[in-house]
Amino acid sequence: MSLPATAVTNLGNLLPNEILHAIFDHLSQHALTRIVLVSHRWRANAERLLYSSIVINEVLPRSSTPELKGAHAVPSVPAITLRCCETLFSYPHLAEYVRRFHVRWQTDAVESPALLLLIAQNIAKSLVPTLRHLDSLELSFGLLAAPPLPAAPTSFLPPSRHPGLRSLALHGIGEPPEPVLRNHPALLHLKLGDYRRPLHLLPTDVPRLRSFRGHPATAASVLPGRPIEALGLVGLDPATESDFARIAAGSRPVRSLDLSGTSVTPTVLRNVSRHLSHVEWLKVRLAFRHTLHYALNGMRLLTALTTVLSNFGNLRDLDLSPTNAVHYYADQNAVEEQRLCIAWTRACPSLRRIIFPSRTEWSLSEGGTWACKYSDSLARLLFRCVPRIDDQPADDNICINTSL
Repeated sequence: MSLPATAVTNLGNLLPNEILHAIFDHLSQHALTRIVLVSHRWRANAERLLYSSIVINEVLPRSSTPELKGAHAVPSVPAITLRCCETLFSYPHLAEYVRRFHVRWQTDAVESPALLLLIAQNIAKSLVPTLRHLDSLELSFGLLAAPPLPAAPTSFLPPSRHPGLRSLALHGIGEPPEPVLRNHPALLHLKLGDYRRPLHLLPTDVPRLRSFRGHPATAASVLPGRPIEALGLVGLDPATESDFARIAAGSRPVRSLDLSGTSVTPTVLRNVSRHLSHVEWLKVRLAFRHTLHYALNGMRLLTALTTVLSNFGNLRDLDLSPTNAVHYYADQNAVEEQRLCIAWTRACPSLRRIIFPSRTEWSLSEGGTWACKYSDSLARLLFRCVPRIDDQPADDNICINTSL
């Protein structure tokens, strides 16, 4: 027998807030938006979850379509962002709940960047300081090409302090971030997507930083003396050997290195192996077309990595991002990947997992066999090209013994 709706509501009102919060935590955002209509008490608990994490990804068109036929196009504005900010300004108690605030705009083709710059400045100067309990902040406005406003404030970024801030990502702002970093010594994670210059930091600035993502020149100024173990490099300009020498001057060795955001040549990899030999996880996007002869196929190009990998004594995971190398995908890929796994394991015995540009993933088991995981679209190909499949344990794995 089902209970009336009023009885269910009365029963819910008897539950402690801790139990309500635990129940609501497993509900979707759509369900939470309906729960806020049940009662004031349920609304208060649901709002804490709804506004704890705000992530806005907004693509701005070149211009907005006018509502009246024949009218001129109006400047494009970030409507979703503006509605969210208006709500937080109108109901100040909601700002107390926000722990994560991420705003990302795609603004490459807009006709009125100055208007967007004004909106972005209002968000940074007026709204962000009210989010006192922030744990993670991302401002990706993409407004480097916007002309400065005549009456613009001297500082774009907020001067406020957020004691709980642990993660900060800035993109498309262009302003030096040193003042913000000095205000947040407890920061653990930092991303500067388009800041290409070295930072002028004091030894006491961000002393607890654990991860950084940015351009090589910036990374070379951030890592020395800091316990950064996870590093991601971005940009078109490859890192120099002097950059890697300074990057290696951190108080802890880099364990995780992501180079998929920049082109990597064999020379760059040699510099990495020379200065960052403690890396345990490495992701690379190899620039084959610019460094080696076009007549060689992709597998022969990858063979050249064997010597470099021998310098990594702790490397466990090697992720080779998909590349545009010439004619890489071929029927013999599985056999050649098998040979590479064996050769690379001999050169680097610590290797346990490899992802090739073909998107196939190979894992080394405790018994010394490499298991190849592949998608359904590659199944027929792999069964054709692997010579011995009698011993395969399952439909989605091929085991290769490396104990030769």
